[in-house]
Amino acid sequence: MNSNSSLIPDPNEIVLNIYGGVYNPVDIKDKTLIILKFVCCIIGIPLNVSIAVTIIRHRRLHRKPRNIFLLGIIFSYLAFFVPAMIELIYWGFYPDESLCEVYVAVVSLPHFLLLWNMLLALADRFVAINYPLLHREKMTVCLASCFVCFTSISLPFLLKFVYTFRLIPLRCIMWIVLVKFLLIVLAVLFVLCTALNFVVYRKTKALLRETRTLHPPFTDVVQPSRHFRSVQVSSRNNIQQRASAIIMNENSAAVAVRPMSVHVDRRKINRIEMEATLTLILGVTSLLVTFFPYFVCFFLYRLCRLVMGSQSECSNFNWISPYLIEMGLINAVYSPLIFLIRNRELWKLNVTC
Repeated sequence: MNSNSSLIPDPNEIVLNIYGGVYNPVDIKDKTLIILKFVCCIIGIPLNVSIAVTIIRHRRLHRKPRNIFLLGIIFSYLAFFVPAMIELIYWGFYPDESLCEVYVAVVSLPHFLLLWNMLLALADRFVAINYPLLHREKMTVCLASCFVCFTSISLPFLLKFVYTFRLIPLRCIMWIVLVKFLLIVLAVLFVLCTALNFVVYRKTKALLRETRTLHPPFTDVVQPSRHFRSVQVSSRNNIQQRASAIIMNENSAAVAVRPMSVHVDRRKINRIEMEATLTLILGVTSLLVTFFPYFVCFFLYRLCRLVMGSQSECSNFNWISPYLIEMGLINAVYSPLIFLIRNRELWKLNVTC
């Protein structure tokens, strides 16, 4: 749909279609894509809503800070269905430019919300593993809720500040400068999430190795004392506290302490290691499938512009964008299903609701 406004923007500043006209991002021509969006909405919206309601209703779930971050991720998945619903309404009922303007304002926000809430959840796990006592003391449900809500509300205004402060008019147009800015921010968040996935995995593996044998500090001379130092005890459900011990002997002037071999359930340790590995694989794969194609497409587009020079010669890349957006919508369906399958407590409570 071409703009009927008398103010025609510079063609070098906006995205054009293959005919040299203004590219309309909400007008989907592929009926197969429309059907796929409809199916994803029918399955994904009830699925995500049911998970969110389960976490909110049951005290045993929403009293854990990590589930608050999971709730932020679930609401990010729900945000993916907003642009999809706008596309369906535009296609079937109300093909108006005002609806297209709303679509332009919200289309990219779910991707940023998802990456940001994933980053918060990973950062929470990193702090819990490295600073367990500090995390237990400071990271409360109230703090996690305030942080997720405040940042999730602020992020759209920060990303769309050009519309908020009217630096660029909100129209049914894709501005190239805004697309570049959003892709740069998306790339930064993508790299941070991917890197933090590997960092948390390495820290988890290192902590699991330490639980196999306790290594108290070696001392040659220990002064008599009646006081024992408190230690942090590792547990299966919370692999976030390190095990250490110092043996004091009141009757000995010198005590040599050697590493102690303790009995552990190797099957449980191996199962936890497998779960950590599976979490890494699923997390990184989901990121690559959902976000990496954007960077490949933009790189090819910029390469085409360098070779061809004219934007109209490279407008063939525009047909890919609806399919890239669809990858995020599909991810918003299968990722919550994976959460349910892997979280037995959440699965049981969700089924019994």
